[in-house]
Amino acid sequence: MYRPQNSPEEDAVDGSHAYRLKQWPQIPDRFRTARVLGACSRMTVGPVTSNWFLTHTGLEPAAAAELVASLVAQGALECISLGRRSSSQADETHAPATAGAKLRERLVQRFAWKRAAVTALLCLGVSAALDDRFPGDLGTLALPNLPASAG
Repeated sequence: MYRPQNSPEEDAVDGSHAYRLKQWPQIPDRFRTARVLGACSRMTVGPVTSNWFLTHTGLEPAAAAELVASLVAQGALECISLGRRSSSQADETHAPATAGAKLRERLVQRFAWKRAAVTALLCLGVSAALDDRFPGDLGTLALPNLPASAG
Protein backbone atom coordinates (compact mmCIF):
# COMPACT_ATOMS: atom_id res chain seq x y z
CA MET A 1 0.00 0.00 0.00
CA TYR A 2 1.42 3.40 -0.98
CA ARG A 3 1.67 6.07 1.68
CA PRO A 4 3.03 9.47 0.66
CA GLN A 5 4.29 10.16 4.15
CA ASN A 6 5.42 8.00 7.03
CA SER A 7 3.09 7.65 9.95
CA PRO A 8 4.31 9.06 13.28
CA GLU A 9 4.80 5.50 14.51
CA GLU A 10 7.36 4.84 11.76
CA ASP A 11 8.98 8.26 12.15
CA ALA A 12 9.58 7.73 15.86
CA VAL A 13 12.38 5.28 15.26
CA ASP A 14 13.66 5.73 11.71
CA GLY A 15 16.11 8.59 12.40
CA SER A 16 14.82 10.80 9.61
CA HIS A 17 12.86 13.22 11.79
CA ALA A 18 13.37 15.65 14.61
CA TYR A 19 10.72 16.73 17.07
CA ARG A 20 10.03 19.99 18.88
CA LEU A 21 7.24 20.66 21.37
CA LYS A 22 5.11 23.64 20.42
CA GLN A 23 3.15 23.49 23.67
CA TRP A 24 3.18 21.32 26.76
CA PRO A 25 1.10 18.19 26.06
CA GLN A 26 -1.11 15.99 28.19
CA ILE A 27 1.18 13.02 28.66
CA PRO A 28 -0.66 9.73 29.27
CA ASP A 29 -0.13 8.35 32.77
CA ARG A 30 1.74 5.27 31.64
CA PHE A 31 4.35 7.47 29.93
CA ARG A 32 4.68 10.00 32.75
CA THR A 33 8.17 9.13 34.00
CA ALA A 34 11.09 11.35 34.90
CA ARG A 35 12.93 10.40 31.72
CA VAL A 36 9.95 11.17 29.46
CA LEU A 37 9.24 14.46 31.26
CA GLY A 38 12.93 15.40 30.99
CA ALA A 39 12.95 14.62 27.28
CA CYS A 40 9.78 16.67 26.77
CA SER A 41 11.32 19.54 28.71
CA ARG A 42 14.38 19.45 26.45
CA MET A 43 12.12 19.40 23.40
CA THR A 44 10.60 22.74 24.45
CA VAL A 45 14.05 24.34 24.08
CA GLY A 46 14.73 23.04 20.59
CA PRO A 47 14.28 20.08 18.28
CA VAL A 48 15.72 16.67 19.04
CA THR A 49 16.24 13.78 16.65
CA SER A 50 14.03 10.75 16.82
CA ASN A 51 17.01 8.62 17.86
CA TRP A 52 17.78 11.03 20.71
CA PHE A 53 14.14 10.89 21.80
CA LEU A 54 14.14 7.11 21.77
CA THR A 55 17.40 6.90 23.73
CA HIS A 56 16.59 9.52 26.37
CA THR A 57 13.02 8.45 27.12
CA GLY A 58 14.09 4.86 27.75
CA LEU A 59 10.99 3.58 25.97
CA GLU A 60 10.76 0.63 23.65
CA PRO A 61 10.37 1.67 19.98
CA ALA A 62 6.68 0.69 19.91
CA ALA A 63 5.95 2.65 23.10
CA ALA A 64 7.90 5.65 21.84
CA ALA A 65 5.95 5.54 18.59
CA GLU A 66 2.70 5.45 20.57
CA LEU A 67 3.78 8.46 22.65
CA VAL A 68 4.78 10.39 19.53
CA ALA A 69 1.41 9.59 17.93
CA SER A 70 -0.35 10.85 21.06
CA LEU A 71 1.63 14.11 21.03
CA VAL A 72 0.99 14.61 17.30
CA ALA A 73 -2.75 14.00 17.82
CA GLN A 74 -2.79 16.74 20.47
CA GLY A 75 -1.09 19.15 18.07
CA ALA A 76 1.72 19.67 20.57
CA LEU A 77 4.52 18.16 18.53
CA GLU A 78 6.19 19.61 15.46
CA CYS A 79 7.75 16.95 13.22
CA ILE A 80 10.74 18.19 11.22
CA SER A 81 11.81 16.02 8.31
CA LEU A 82 15.57 15.58 8.08
CA GLY A 83 15.30 13.65 4.83
CA ARG A 84 16.20 10.09 4.20
CA ARG A 85 19.77 9.10 3.46
CA SER A 86 20.17 6.68 0.64
CA SER A 87 22.76 3.97 0.97
CA SER A 88 24.95 5.72 -1.63
CA GLN A 89 24.93 8.93 0.45
CA ALA A 90 25.91 6.98 3.53
CA ASP A 91 28.76 5.35 1.61
CA GLU A 92 30.00 8.71 0.29
CA THR A 93 30.12 10.33 3.71
CA HIS A 94 31.97 7.41 5.28
CA ALA A 95 34.26 6.65 2.35
CA PRO A 96 37.92 6.51 3.33
CA ALA A 97 39.92 9.56 2.30
CA THR A 98 42.67 9.21 -0.27
CA ALA A 99 46.27 9.13 0.88
CA GLY A 100 46.87 12.63 -0.54
CA ALA A 101 43.88 14.06 1.31
CA LYS A 102 45.01 12.46 4.57
CA LEU A 103 48.52 13.86 4.13
CA ARG A 104 47.18 17.36 3.38
CA GLU A 105 44.97 17.23 6.46
CA ARG A 106 47.86 16.13 8.70
CA LEU A 107 50.12 18.88 7.29
CA VAL A 108 47.48 21.54 7.83
CA GLN A 109 47.00 20.42 11.43
CA ARG A 110 50.74 20.28 12.03
CA PHE A 111 51.57 23.70 10.62
CA ALA A 112 48.45 25.64 11.61
CA TRP A 113 50.01 27.03 14.80
CA LYS A 114 53.17 28.00 12.92
CA ARG A 115 51.19 30.04 10.43
CA ALA A 116 49.43 31.80 13.29
CA ALA A 117 52.76 32.56 15.00
CA VAL A 118 54.32 33.92 11.79
CA THR A 119 51.23 36.06 11.18
CA ALA A 120 51.36 37.45 14.73
CA LEU A 121 55.07 38.29 14.39
CA LEU A 122 54.48 39.92 11.03
CA CYS A 123 51.65 42.04 12.44
CA LEU A 124 53.82 43.01 15.42
CA GLY A 125 56.65 43.99 13.09
CA VAL A 126 54.37 46.10 10.89
CA SER A 127 52.90 47.71 13.99
CA ALA A 128 56.39 48.52 15.31
CA ALA A 129 57.47 49.91 11.96
CA LEU A 130 54.45 52.21 11.80
CA ASP A 131 54.70 53.40 15.41
CA ASP A 132 56.88 56.51 15.62
CA ARG A 133 56.76 56.86 19.44
CA PHE A 134 59.36 54.19 20.19
CA PRO A 135 61.71 53.79 17.26
CA GLY A 136 63.64 50.56 17.59
CA ASP A 137 62.44 49.69 21.12
CA LEU A 138 60.18 46.68 20.70
CA GLY A 139 60.08 45.88 24.44
CA THR A 140 58.40 49.13 25.39
CA LEU A 141 56.16 48.93 22.38
CA ALA A 142 54.79 45.57 23.51
CA LEU A 143 54.34 46.57 27.18
CA PRO A 144 54.29 50.39 27.36
CA ASN A 145 52.47 50.79 30.72
CA LEU A 146 54.71 48.73 33.00
CA PRO A 147 56.49 50.72 35.75
CA ALA A 148 59.80 48.91 35.16
CA SER A 149 59.85 49.91 31.49
CA ALA A 150 59.04 53.57 32.31
CA GLY A 151 62.18 53.82 34.17
